[in-house]
Amino acid sequence: MLKQQMEERIRAPGGSSPRLPRQVTVCGGGNGAHVCAGYFAWKGIKVNVLTRRPQDWASQINVSTEGSSWEEKGPFVGPLQRVSDDAADVVSGSEYIIIAAPANAHPALLAKIAPHLDFGTTLGALFAQGGFDWAVKHAFGPERFKRIGVMFGLQNIPWICKATKYGHSARILGPKKQLWVATYPVEARETTAGELEGMFDIPCETLPNFLNLTLTPSNQIIHPARYHGVFRDWDGQRTYTRAELEARGGLTLYKGMDEYSAEWLAVLDNELQQIKLALLQQFPQLDLSFIVPIGERIIKQYGDDVTDTSSLRRIFSSNRGYAPCLTPLKESSPGRFQPLVNSRLFWEDIPYGLVILKNLVELLGNFPTPAIDFMIRWHQKFMGKEYLLADNQLNPRLLNETGAPNKYGIHCVEELVETCLPRELLHYRHPRSRI
Repeated sequence: MLKQQMEERIRAPGGSSPRLPRQVTVCGGGNGAHVCAGYFAWKGIKVNVLTRRPQDWASQINVSTEGSSWEEKGPFVGPLQRVSDDAADVVSGSEYIIIAAPANAHPALLAKIAPHLDFGTTLGALFAQGGFDWAVKHAFGPERFKRIGVMFGLQNIPWICKATKYGHSARILGPKKQLWVATYPVEARETTAGELEGMFDIPCETLPNFLNLTLTPSNQIIHPARYHGVFRDWDGQRTYTRAELEARGGLTLYKGMDEYSAEWLAVLDNELQQIKLALLQQFPQLDLSFIVPIGERIIKQYGDDVTDTSSLRRIFSSNRGYAPCLTPLKESSPGRFQPLVNSRLFWEDIPYGLVILKNLVELLGNFPTPAIDFMIRWHQKFMGKEYLLADNQLNPRLLNETGAPNKYGIHCVEELVETCLPRELLHYRHPRSRI
């Protein structure tokens, strides 16, 4: 009976339009969680929210589209069914559980969810970079993992958006023109893409596997390169005026992209592409075709919103979809600013971004990655951490604070690709493989 339910869940619906789920649980309290909850509820889906601050949420979420390409659709108002900080109150009965939180919050959220998940439920992340599949398998354990009907991850959050009043309202700044999803089992990807397209009202295509998400050249290399570019002379104490930041293009995260930041980004991207090639050398049957150079990916994702493709810097600075994004800043005194060290640009993109890439390098043969090493060191000194030791090896004492594969008990390449290959191909290795 359970096998039949699973087969029905992943089978394509024979050309009929995918139905909307009756109930969805959104987990998180950030920008994406607000829009996700409000939009789904507006569409008539029963929406529960799992959040640490349930007392601050209203009975409905108001979502503005003013100034975005969705402005003609008008605002969305969505009533919420239940909001709680207890997973037992909001998880059971939902056909979809969607994690809408930074990667560094995933392990704790997954541990809360695991005991209450109904058999056959679809579990996924709104933004699944950072080894989401490894985190799920580790949090659920072998037996509970079998209860998941489909595990999915989106390559990028469906909208650039912002919560305007916590628990009450949000604003869509820039809807994506295309979504990309990976699933496990891989046989479920077409059906899941159809369902997500119906839920988000954005065309959704499929990715071959979760490694195409974890290795997508995105936040984990964009943010370190750009933040270092803006604050490369910061000593941990200095403050900046708004005029000083504006002069170096630092008030906007992407529109003010300079050549220095773009050059660092290009080198980081090159090292990420080396990781891809090292994986293919050992597992040529892996499909990593969507891990394309960063400039090509941005053009593909944003289409006509990118008005100048002449250089990597111009791809970012001319992207209308990026234009509203401001650089996260801390106002340390009136009119004086510093980097926002407690932001996700540090605590997600380093331990759940660059550290993952570095651990992959260690598993694949430890080839040189000077740009990744430099960026980990530059950021970690302001975080009070030492993820990377003096010998350029990851610090084993801090791995549990990161999304590194080793944290989840993954110590060989076969385990790394376990959710990405059909079972019959899993143990095939290239005869020239070094490991």
